[in-house]
Amino acid sequence: MAELKAPSLQSLLESERGSTDSLQLDLEFEDLDDVEFAIPPTDVLPTLETVLSEFEADSDVASELGVPIPRATPTPSIGEECGLRGGGGSGSIMRYTLLHGISSQLASAAERVNAGTASACAVAAYIAVGTSHGHILNFDVTQTLRWAHQDKHSQGAVSSLAFNADSTRLLAGFARGLVAMIDTQSGDVLRELNDVITPNTGVLHVKWTSRSSLALCADAGGSVWSLSFTRKLGIRGCSSRCLFSGARGEVCAVEPLIMDVQGRHELDQYCIVALATLSKYFIVTVRPRLRVIKYHALQGPADCLPLLAWHLVLIQAADTSRSVDPVIVVGRGNQLFFHQLFVANGRITLLYLRHVQLHSSLLSAHWLGPKCVASLDTAEILHLVDVRSSRELECMDMANAGLVYGSAQFKGIATGGNVSPAFALAGTNACYNSVVSRGTQLYVLGARSLHIIGVRTWSERISYLVKNHRWQEACQLALDGYVASTDRPRKRAQAKERIIMLFKEYIANSARAPDYCLGAIVNCLITVGELELLWTQLWERLHNNTELFLQHISEHIEQEHINNVNPVISQALVDYWLQHSPAKLEQLILKLDWMCLDLNQVLKAVKRHRLYRAQLYLNACALNDYTAALTELLLDLTPEQTDLGNCLLVYVSSCLAGRRFPSGDIPAEQVQQVKHDVLRCLTSQHSTASPVDELPYPYLRALLKFDTRETLNVISLAFQEREFSNELGYSHRKRIIYLLLEIMTPENATWAEIGCLLNFIAQQISTQCLPRDKQLLERVLSYLAQEEIVNESTRQHSERESAWHELLSSNCLVDISSDEEQLELAQRARCYYVVEYLLEKMQRFDTILDCYIKNPARHETMFAYMERHVDASERCIYEQLSSHLGELLEINAQETTRLIALHYPQKIEDLLEQLSCQQPLLFRLLQSLNERHSELKPMQMELLLELYCQLESPEAVLEFLRGSNGYRLDKAIEIVERHELKRAVIYLYEQQESYAKAFELSMELLRSADATEAPKEAKQLAELLARSAQTLPEQQLERCWFSLLQYILPQQELQSITKSMLHEASQHIDLHNLVQLIMNTHNVSSSFGDIKDLLMSMLINSRQETEALRCAADVLCNDLHTEFAAQRLVARRGVWVTSLRCIICRQRLYDQTEVIVLGACGHALHQRCLSEEEQATDLKQCRRCAASQPQQQLMPLSLPCPNQHRLNNSSSHQELGTLQLKAPPRRFC
Repeated sequence: MAELKAPSLQSLLESERGSTDSLQLDLEFEDLDDVEFAIPPTDVLPTLETVLSEFEADSDVASELGVPIPRATPTPSIGEECGLRGGGGSGSIMRYTLLHGISSQLASAAERVNAGTASACAVAAYIAVGTSHGHILNFDVTQTLRWAHQDKHSQGAVSSLAFNADSTRLLAGFARGLVAMIDTQSGDVLRELNDVITPNTGVLHVKWTSRSSLALCADAGGSVWSLSFTRKLGIRGCSSRCLFSGARGEVCAVEPLIMDVQGRHELDQYCIVALATLSKYFIVTVRPRLRVIKYHALQGPADCLPLLAWHLVLIQAADTSRSVDPVIVVGRGNQLFFHQLFVANGRITLLYLRHVQLHSSLLSAHWLGPKCVASLDTAEILHLVDVRSSRELECMDMANAGLVYGSAQFKGIATGGNVSPAFALAGTNACYNSVVSRGTQLYVLGARSLHIIGVRTWSERISYLVKNHRWQEACQLALDGYVASTDRPRKRAQAKERIIMLFKEYIANSARAPDYCLGAIVNCLITVGELELLWTQLWERLHNNTELFLQHISEHIEQEHINNVNPVISQALVDYWLQHSPAKLEQLILKLDWMCLDLNQVLKAVKRHRLYRAQLYLNACALNDYTAALTELLLDLTPEQTDLGNCLLVYVSSCLAGRRFPSGDIPAEQVQQVKHDVLRCLTSQHSTASPVDELPYPYLRALLKFDTRETLNVISLAFQEREFSNELGYSHRKRIIYLLLEIMTPENATWAEIGCLLNFIAQQISTQCLPRDKQLLERVLSYLAQEEIVNESTRQHSERESAWHELLSSNCLVDISSDEEQLELAQRARCYYVVEYLLEKMQRFDTILDCYIKNPARHETMFAYMERHVDASERCIYEQLSSHLGELLEINAQETTRLIALHYPQKIEDLLEQLSCQQPLLFRLLQSLNERHSELKPMQMELLLELYCQLESPEAVLEFLRGSNGYRLDKAIEIVERHELKRAVIYLYEQQESYAKAFELSMELLRSADATEAPKEAKQLAELLARSAQTLPEQQLERCWFSLLQYILPQQELQSITKSMLHEASQHIDLHNLVQLIMNTHNVSSSFGDIKDLLMSMLINSRQETEALRCAADVLCNDLHTEFAAQRLVARRGVWVTSLRCIICRQRLYDQTEVIVLGACGHALHQRCLSEEEQATDLKQCRRCAASQPQQQLMPLSLPCPNQHRLNNSSSHQELGTLQLKAPPRRFC
């Protein structure tokens, strides 16, 4: 590239057209890498969430909607899951390129022809660059300089450039107000417009609109002008019109909406422009007529300009409908706002979409495709922001680009600086015309260089990562794209092809280290379903280094991503895990399809390593034998083998329910046979080996011995199957029950195990799952009614009660014994739940509460029972409550008290009397009543206080006294003095306002306190004296303080609180006396330093109090003045009177008598017309119209007689007698 030469700029300027043989360079810079051009690395590396719809600018989606998309610049596929991955290395999303050809031409122009530095650029089919000395250089896409233009009129720097839609015309704006139109093919100037903007202002922006003959121009005065180009009889013309005057607000940014949809969009018939000032932004239509669509306030720092950018975006609404509509991004400071523009019901509507807040203020914001926005901040760092997720994807430092700023145009330097200070300050970092975008590329103009930042597509990013050997990130990115294209078959197929290509690249580049990034490659192939590549090419490449491969395959098997592997792989997998972890092998076998396994190898392995689950699975699925492994394992089962026993219980339960172990279903045609085989196996009388000493039914006996309860649960679940619901099924049930009874004998089982069986039988009979056999029921009842069962747990006893209750509730025991006999049996067996049921059935309610009390499991429901039947006299609730009051209080004192307080408040005294000999229970009841804030008599409160003193700590007594107030102080003092609770006595003395006694008692506590407690006692004593300041006489209060200080000052252990005590005492003691006391204390020196702090604090307090008093007086005066002014204003206003006649006597009001004007209605009456009662009380409503009156008192007024001369001169339409008021009428409201 460096050896290529370009023609000189001077020769181009002298020639009519530019040379065509110049630098040939393609803009697809795939061969340029970050290392060569020293692109600074970002902190972290992002990855794509998905292949966002396409690899070429969402072309398929747009084409389906009928919107053509230009193919020049591909749109990136960046989605919501794109994040920053990794901590080092350069990013893979943005691609930086320096345009060497254009940069060298700019440098050459500055040196050879004094063109100056670059000042503005524009990009379309050509690249145009303007300079600070008025030169314009036009390049094609190969960076060949096509022509150069030099301003001959000294119009200053080129401030703005713009190509039209078909790149045939170039508009150029200059710093001194000239607007030129140039033919892009020849470089000829077609129009030079000197008077189309505000005089003596420079051009800030020139923009083409969606109409080919209409452009916009914004000047440094803040005005916006429309330029309509005409050509009549071969003569080119231009008419200028002011769209927005700078006098109403200075426009900083102009961005017309260009619709590249060829008339297929509803907005194509409008010419729409976005304008932004320093305080707001507008969306206006210029054609067919000028109209403001919407405007919003726009706030931001004073030194930041507003930013505008349009783009067509595919938007999916909440109702799943999709549309391609223009979206504008508006920014200022560190804020970005996104709005959608669309037509609804014939009206153009602007809809807010989202808000993004960045970390620093922005210089520019441009769309790079429909899904991301590139923003350059004041530190010249470029941020790529994903619009959907509002997250920053990647950043790039652009400080070395030498960005060109247009601050000179915003400050109006070329025209004498005639701009506003706010406009000049905001334009300090203006770069509207030096940072431009096209498609997915951002062009950054430096003083002598031009830079491109592009956004790579999904496929390009993968290629970039592969080129830099970042396989892990490449695989993750490829998988993200494949997963995101789930609903798009064509894109999914393309993504799959790209992943296969990635695998081939990996194979070609990993000859030396085939296990590098192996997990990511395996994950990719499994996700896309290309398992054959795993078993062939990848497996063969690994040779002897297969451990890592097998570990990755095992992970995917565990996660159930695959369930079938190559037989060669499966053999290697079994051998590997047999050496490292047989338990892990068992988990893999259970998740694999048995057809891919070597059965001979696997069956030998599971038997040798006792992998029970795998053995059961393989025998059932592969060998179609559901009983062989079961019979083999049941004979080895012992109660200590919990893992094997639980496994066999689950297996039996699954088989009897028609389910395959460990998951899935047994084929429908085999379900009946499997159930029959397993049930026959369990009920077999002898095993296949049948030793001599073997007990009958060894298989079922082994399960019952392992866990009787769970085995019975399995049988119970099996009984629910439809095979046991017919007549034959009932006989099978009965047979199994008798088998269980035969097995579970006292010689071979414990009473707990037999109890589980009998409870199970009782439940089956009560639910009619078994016929009511009298002999069987008698046997069950004999167990249920046992008075004592050794080592019976609470749970077993509860189950026994429940089984008995179910038999009774289903009337299964009617033929065996009567209710009386059952009641007697239940009482002896202490089955109180059954006793409760029988008493309820026999309507003997007077002893039911006793059953609740004796049954701890029913204590919570006992109070609900009492609450439910409290009004039923036959239930005798109060009588039972009274007789069991002590027991109820011990069970739950709060609930018992609540019941008494709500339903028996009149019985409280009787109940208290009943508990008079049981002080703890009496204390519980009184305490609960007090906590419920029940109204207790003073004697009862004093009794409670007495009990507190006897049963609780002194702190609890003091807390009770502070929280209660129903006791008599003198009686309470007697009680606490009797129990020698001095702190409680002090509190009561204080409540009695006997502060002198409280002080004396507190002094006793202080004198008797040790060194650690003395400071705390002294502080409490000082607080007591502070509270007594409003009650004690001044002399007595001073004496108390002197007594306290005379004790504190000599004490060495109280020196830490001496200053605070003196400060507190200074508020109540004469200063002279206090200082004298300090000086006379024998262990305190008479120096000024000892009392300096005290005197200074007193002076500071005095000054603060004086200042507070002055401020309070000022506030009070201000409030009084404000209120007086308001009242005076009301008093000076006229009174609104709607009639000049009294509403009672109908006489005139101005007859020298006192008149009362009513409120909002304006009616008036004579004071003498009111009755005496009405005069004594305020009127609430009008006597005529019943209107409500104001709250303030009505004052009588004297109305002067109206001037007859003024009445005669008034209008004929004016009613005679209407008052003439100078002030506005005053209405009461």
